Amino acid sequence: MGSRCRTAAFVAGLVLTVVHAAAAQRTEDPPPQKPSEKLVYADFEKVEGGKPVSARGGAVTISSYQESDLQPTTVKGAADGSRTPELVRIKPDDPNRLAKFDFAFKAPNQWAGAALEVKGQPDVDGKTPPDDVTGFTKITFQLYAKGAETVRVEAISRGHGVDLPAGYPQRIFKVRPGLNTYEVALKALAQPPWVEIKEDSRKILQKLTALSITAYCDECRPTEGMLIVDNIAFEK
Repeated sequence: MGSRCRTAAFVAGLVLTVVHAAAAQRTEDPPPQKPSEKLVYADFEKVEGGKPVSARGGAVTISSYQESDLQPTTVKGAADGSRTPELVRIKPDDPNRLAKFDFAFKAPNQWAGAALEVKGQPDVDGKTPPDDVTGFTKITFQLYAKGAETVRVEAISRGHGVDLPAGYPQRIFKVRPGLNTYEVALKALAQPPWVEIKEDSRKILQKLTALSITAYCDECRPTEGMLIVDNIAFEK
């Protein structure tokens, strides 16, 4: 009888020890990480090969378009003549850098534009990895615009089954004087009415590869201007 009691006591102690060890192990497990409240897309502080890249190393480029190739839109960024923006500072002693490019619209043109495009990630085997940004609610960025009363922000996906020749989900907004912070709700992004190929905006945002910020004109007049952009991010 005494032997059975001692055995039972030993087993109970062993179970208690195992339970305590398991409890200690659970206590030491790292707490589950909360989903990020913000995705910094580009703050223009990172440079690779002498060229600005996005926060995670994606290419940053400038481009132009127009109705008539006889009156081409011109863009000017980095001093080396590459299709990349110039990095500038608001004050000489300010460490913060912003992306800047100049543009010039010519007439006659029914439409024309000059754009800054930022890829979220560097290309892998010739294709940009996508980001699913549907967990966020808005895009925020700082912008200074000269020579453009309205600017367009556009969500782009290439190489992941939702490619469009033109007319990705976008939002047009009126710019204010000076360098200002703007917010664009993701639910406000929509394809322009002239687009023939319709695509669900959510599908684009699930496979986002780039954002573009564009100065544009309709019934263009000869205009010279510039865009300065900083701190592009997705936020909740």
